[in-house]
Amino acid sequence: MSIDLKFQPVHALTGGAILGVATVGKLLLSGRILGISGSFKGTLTEGDLSPWRFAFLGGLVASGMLDAAWDPLQIAEPLPDMGRIVLAGLLVGAGTGMGNGCTSGHGICGNSRFSIRSMAYTGTFMAAGAAVATMFDTNASLGVNSNHAALSDLVIPATDVLTKYAGVIAISSASFLGLNFLSKVFAKKNDDDDSKQHKTLSLLSEALAGLVFGVGLTISGMRRAAKVSGFLSFLSPSFDPSLMLVMGGAMAMAIPGFQVAGKKEKPSCERKFNIPNNKKIDKKLLTGGVLFGAGWGLAGLCPGPAIVSVAARPTAKLVAWLAAVAVGMWGQHKVVK
Repeated sequence: MSIDLKFQPVHALTGGAILGVATVGKLLLSGRILGISGSFKGTLTEGDLSPWRFAFLGGLVASGMLDAAWDPLQIAEPLPDMGRIVLAGLLVGAGTGMGNGCTSGHGICGNSRFSIRSMAYTGTFMAAGAAVATMFDTNASLGVNSNHAALSDLVIPATDVLTKYAGVIAISSASFLGLNFLSKVFAKKNDDDDSKQHKTLSLLSEALAGLVFGVGLTISGMRRAAKVSGFLSFLSPSFDPSLMLVMGGAMAMAIPGFQVAGKKEKPSCERKFNIPNNKKIDKKLLTGGVLFGAGWGLAGLCPGPAIVSVAARPTAKLVAWLAAVAVGMWGQHKVVK
């Protein structure tokens, strides 16, 4: 399969905005940062079986299943050979473990709250990813036609598609607002903002955040390894800057969300905000950024999109990549403290 990348700025910005809605909704309701690798790692390496982790990851899986039901004839695009897939997964697992995050926790959330630590990590993994994708020609391993100029092939969605995307944003926002409203109702009724009802609403907000975030990944195109490779292969004629627009759309929503959170005493459904306050930029962080970036650049995959894609259309290579990520996280936890 030969893939001609197309520049889809509206898809990227809209999908990014949906990612931002999920990020803000999760933050203001449950008080937690939307970090996919962190949610996965906590269960795997620390034995943390908190229900919210399963609710959030379950929402991601549900978004993939929803996409499969919506488009049952979708065809999985090519991925690199199995050896490269496993190596990429190991590097991503070890790197996200050392750096405590990936494109969601650091890339969207960290940068949106102006964390210097997250900015350093993001810059490191972006540079490493671009270097590896270029040096090892990830475009070729993914079947991308490097001679086709993505920027010259502009695609603007039809009006009915734009209406559907606007509906997704509206429904997602309204759902989070609805949960927030219920939290206030229960607080007044029970004179207790830490009731069983609030715990239930917190779990619902986690599941909703996972579902909405997964939908955003699909609409933005970031589930496609080829799109990621097109962005990282910046010296190629096929360079596709969509990822920058996805991040921009997400941060446009998340930045004001973090500003609002900073003025609140606590989230709507929990006792406190759980926002990282580590400002340290050290060798472990930067090494993690290099490892994650290298793995990302080798295969064009990171945890969130891979989880959604496995749920939508599982393949042996996707499953192997996720298994390698788990092994990489576990190994890093055991070897590097």
